[in-house]
Amino acid sequence: MEEIIKVKGKKLSVLVWFIIGVLVGAGALFAWNYYMVKNPAAVATQMEQAQIKELVAKVGKLIILPTGEEPVVATINDAAALIKDQVFYKGAKNGDVVLVYQKASKAIVYSVEKNVIVNVGPIYLQDQQAQTPAVKPVAATTTATTTKK
Repeated sequence: MEEIIKVKGKKLSVLVWFIIGVLVGAGALFAWNYYMVKNPAAVATQMEQAQIKELVAKVGKLIILPTGEEPVVATINDAAALIKDQVFYKGAKNGDVVLVYQKASKAIVYSVEKNVIVNVGPIYLQDQQAQTPAVKPVAATTTATTTKK
């Protein structure tokens, strides 16, 4: 009878450890799933920050950028509509990137594909227009740049 209890005890301890392992694995899978699938903003933010730094480094080789602030970055998805609304976007294509430096009041349109600056110009925020109503927005100038091959 003692032999049967010992065998059952071994089987019982193996079963308990198996259940503990399954629970720990399920918990880890749930945590990974929550972090990666349910909370993609955290993962995307880290990737975006790296991409923004890389983008700023590329543009910084073509033009002197404002310091002391991170740009707001947007990708142009409908260049034709933007060009109709604002002359500033003339020459831009879908996939180009706009870097906006709010403190420096500067916007830059950059072609990732061609590695050139398409346009640079001042921006006027709502607060700035309210403080200086006599200042009218100036049309953005097109900046020609060349790349080294």
